[in-house]
Amino acid sequence: MAPSEPVSRTEPSSTDRNVKHVVLGDLLFPTWYQSIYPEDLVNKDTDRLYVCRWCFRYSCDVHAYAQHTRLCQHRTTPPGTKVYDHGGYSVWELDGECHKLYAQNLSLFAKLFLDHKSVFYDVVSFLYYLLVFTDPNDPENYYVLGFFSKEKLSWDANNLACILVFPPYQHKQLGKLLMGVSYKISSWESDSGLIGGPERPLSEMGHRSYTRFWQERIARYLLLRGGKPKEAEAASGSSVPLKQKSPKTSKRKHTHELMTVQDIGLATGMLPEDVVTALQGLGAVEPATPAKKRRTKDSSGEAGSGAEEPLLIRKSKILEWAKSHHMALQDPVRDEGFLGKWAPADSTEESDVDSDDVDEDAG
Repeated sequence: MAPSEPVSRTEPSSTDRNVKHVVLGDLLFPTWYQSIYPEDLVNKDTDRLYVCRWCFRYSCDVHAYAQHTRLCQHRTTPPGTKVYDHGGYSVWELDGECHKLYAQNLSLFAKLFLDHKSVFYDVVSFLYYLLVFTDPNDPENYYVLGFFSKEKLSWDANNLACILVFPPYQHKQLGKLLMGVSYKISSWESDSGLIGGPERPLSEMGHRSYTRFWQERIARYLLLRGGKPKEAEAASGSSVPLKQKSPKTSKRKHTHELMTVQDIGLATGMLPEDVVTALQGLGAVEPATPAKKRRTKDSSGEAGSGAEEPLLIRKSKILEWAKSHHMALQDPVRDEGFLGKWAPADSTEESDVDSDDVDEDAG
């Protein structure tokens, strides 16, 4: 898979990075932050660290690195169990307890690009989901593009602890794919579905990425309720302009509807505060009840305190937002791509639609 073009970053790199550059496979790129590699193996001023693109074992010695890559046990197949496969992209679940060394090496590598990552060696309580691209012309030649991790048991209902798309593969909508998989899996983990979200606090980049993901998730849900409307096709790249007037014979139906934050959260598997964050950005929602009749917030001032208050949702505004942001109506995660215990009983195909870029790659 071809890497992205180099891009500038607004997040500052640490001046005391112990590793300045990494070689991942045949790619060389700079690091952003310091990682806690053992000092007896990686000194404090390493210019170039060689990292196996299959198992993330590392070395400062290019000859030792070359010897390892010829013998790496994961050269042809990632570790763990494949849980998703569609369009050349797959997601592999591995247990930190069963693949401890792999998870530790992956975490150390990820810290070079994540400012706030704190778990490196105590990996047994986490599951890791690798995002893999497989060359269709060479099925045994695969690339790990990124990953997300989650606690096996999260008391805060977090569906994701850490997420990273490696720098050479960013700006390809892959972060949305990982986020979508995390929400899909959490929604299927119990009969009633799990309402959750990413572990807090989010980094600045993570908050920006998730806000966009939440906005698109809610916009798709609201636009596609009851089937794909003709108006919504315009948002997915159709030549029909949004301002085109409806024929006189058609009736203006479903231009708006009443829902609560709680309704939307249950339907999308999102926390009330995340729903509120997304709705504010969409600019298509207003209270359905006059201000004097609305219940006041509780003393805590929590974001979700008005979760049961009805909201007036204007679909025309959502369509305008979707059009202006080139949003794809097609969910980046396809239900039919899930395998094993996550495989749906039946699924339907929808055509792919292009979408614009967003920094959804790290959090």
